[in-house]
Order: sequence, then C-alpha cells, then structure tokens
Amino acid sequence: MTYTHQGKILLNGLVEPGLVTENTEELIFRPEDDGRQIAEYLKGDFEWWYFDVHDLASGCFLKIVLHVGTDPLRTRVFPQLAVSVNTPERNRSLFYPFGFSEMQTETELCNIKVANKINIRTDPIVPTKYLIDIDIPLFRCSFFFRGTVEGWKPFGNKIIYQPGKKKGDFSWVVPIPRAQVEGDFFFENQKFTLYSAIGYHDHNYIRVDRKHPLYLDGLGKKWYWGKCYAGRFTMIFADVHTRTSRLQSLMVAENDWILHSSNGLSECFVKNMGFDETLKTNYPASLNIKSLDESFPFTAEFEFERILDRRDLLEGVNPLFKFLIKSFVARPVYHGILTKVRMEINNICIRGPGNFESMVFRDK
Repeated sequence: MTYTHQGKILLNGLVEPGLVTENTEELIFRPEDDGRQIAEYLKGDFEWWYFDVHDLASGCFLKIVLHVGTDPLRTRVFPQLAVSVNTPERNRSLFYPFGFSEMQTETELCNIKVANKINIRTDPIVPTKYLIDIDIPLFRCSFFFRGTVEGWKPFGNKIIYQPGKKKGDFSWVVPIPRAQVEGDFFFENQKFTLYSAIGYHDHNYIRVDRKHPLYLDGLGKKWYWGKCYAGRFTMIFADVHTRTSRLQSLMVAENDWILHSSNGLSECFVKNMGFDETLKTNYPASLNIKSLDESFPFTAEFEFERILDRRDLLEGVNPLFKFLIKSFVARPVYHGILTKVRMEINNICIRGPGNFESMVFRDK
C-alpha cells in the first residue's frame, strides 16, 4: 500500500471521518483476500468474483462473474457462471449453472476450477496477473489480465453489521482496479481478438451469522458502483445504502499511483432516471460523483449510453409470490449501464468510457 486512505469504517458501516491511514495492515491487499472467503456456504450467503473487459478498438464489453448466491426465498444456495457479452452487433447474457462438487477453490489466492469448463486463477509468483479460460455453450475465451494499478481495499478486511441481535459480514476488495487485457473470445461462432483492452476485477462476499443470520434484505437496500478510465486516470466509486448507514467510497489514480482513496468524503447522486420497457421499472440513467475533500477537487458525470445487461432479481420465483413481493415489499432489479464520463480534476477536464451498475433490493 503506497497511498493514504481517509475514513475508517466502523460497526454497521459508520465512518470515522478525518482519520488518515497509511500502510495499515487491514487496508493492504494480499492474494488471500481474493481466495475463497466462506468455508461452507449456508442459506443467506453470497460470494462472487467479478471481471469485466472493455475493448475500445472493437467496441466489445464483457462481464464474467463466478457467483455463489442464495435464491430470493432462501430455499437453496447455488453456484453459477454469468457471462454478459456486448458486441457492436448483438448482446446476450449467458448463465452456466454447476454443482458444488464440480467447484475447486483455494483460500490463499484466487484459483477457481469447475471441471474442464472454467479456470480462473492468479499467478502465484506475480499476483497482479490473472488468467481466465472458459469453455461453455455459446462462449469460449482465453484472457490474460495484467494489473497496472495496485489493489484497493477501502472497506478493510470486512464490515460487521449487527443492528440488534442479527449479524452479518460484508466485504469488497478490488485486486485489479485497472488492467491491460489480451486474448480472444468466441461468441456465436465468431472470433474476437483483443490486443490492448482495459480490464477490472473485484471480489465480494456477504456472510450471515450462523446463529442469528442478518439476511441481505435486512442488511441492504441498494447500491451503485461504477468506474471510468479516462486517459491516464482511473476512478472507482461505490455508494452502498444499508438499513443503518450510507457508505460512499472513492478512488482516483493517475497512471499507477492512487491519488485519492476515501470513505465518507464523496457524494453520489442520481441525475436522471430512465424507464426499462423490458422489466417495466425505472433505472438511473446518469450519475454524478463529487469529492467532498477540499484538498482534492474532483467531479465525474456518468451519462447513459446503453444498457449492458438487466435482471429481475425475482426471476424464477413463483408468479404469485413474485406479484405479492413486488406489490407490497420491493421490486428488486439489477441494471448494468455503459456510459460516457466527463471528469474534472483540479480544473482539468478529461473524458473517457465508463460503466456503472444499479443493484436495488428494496425500493419501498
């Protein structure tokens, strides 16, 4: 860790403002932070490894997510690979479910294998290098990621939420804020070769307490997360709304150096809403991010370009239950948005491509 971080996260996501930490043990990213974090998955648990690739030359944007999750009615925990492919001609979301018996993982580093279909691993000698090999119906890829910005860990090792008797943990780490990506992928019998794409990787988990579980719908309401690559600058933000607090994080890097890292020193707000005719629900079409740190004047405006992917989070639920939940409880939905971004740093204006996601669990 070569940068200064401001804002330590306390119990229930509260932030101690003004605290400046540097080379603090819990903020230093280590390979084991990207290994499997939950030894035995129980109902209510989630853990996922997220990668995306944006190739400006070909206009392709891909998301690859190895996901272990709990269904909305808490009847089962299941693993699957989710792949979102966006090319200039078409876009499609693919889901490849598999059994836990097929999944091999390590705790010391990211090394995930699923039969001979999925292989996601970091280089044990050079932990900023990752290899992804996938061969599932309709999609194959072989990608090489090389991180160019050091790992970011704004939440520390984990955040403990305990509003009363119920308890749960939440973690978000970013092993690769920015990477150079090379390789190729095959989609619907067409080959695409990437020579110098931009990549990103993060790892998240939500773990409920074994005796007094705090489930996701009792912990969080919604979150926004996004990033932009504009020339030599990289920025990442998160805006997490829980039942007890609102946590806003920001990172801005120039080349390989992190200029700013904070919790509680930025502001995220929705500028405009759009309406999704497919899911019959609203989504944020544009977001503004602003630094509240007087020593680091920064703003970013994310403007809608197109929807990358969408998902009704109640998909597969009994239609009657779904109707009752949406009518009286919430309309949980996910949107991934591709954007154009205008950033201003110290009165310097720069533009670049970006994307953000809106994950809404409760909107009532």
